[in-house]
Amino acid sequence: MIIKCAVVDDEPLAVELLASYVKKIPFLELCGKYTNATDALHGIGEQPVDLLFLDIQMPELNGLELSRMVPENTRIVFTTAFNQYAVDGFRVNALDYLLKPISYADFLEACNKAMHADPT
Repeated sequence: MIIKCAVVDDEPLAVELLASYVKKIPFLELCGKYTNATDALHGIGEQPVDLLFLDIQMPELNGLELSRMVPENTRIVFTTAFNQYAVDGFRVNALDYLLKPISYADFLEACNKAMHADPT
């Protein structure tokens, strides 16, 4: 099974790091890289994904707001430097909550959760 995913973070270096992690995992297919939530919402509308690696604190539209706008079956892994949003993250049924700096081991563990999670 291949999981289509996208990375959304307003920090280009974070986007590239997570994209490099995605490329190392055979069951993930990177379908989009976005540096703002508005572009991500548009891109996901055109090419839906199964999994979003999503920063929370972004200008204009934050990750929590975006997570409420994507299809309900889209799995969310929050990737943020701020632990104070963890409760809010799980209120929107996030699959995982990774604190920056994100290690490859933690990223891989979140991907394995996504692989075994019920997509409905």
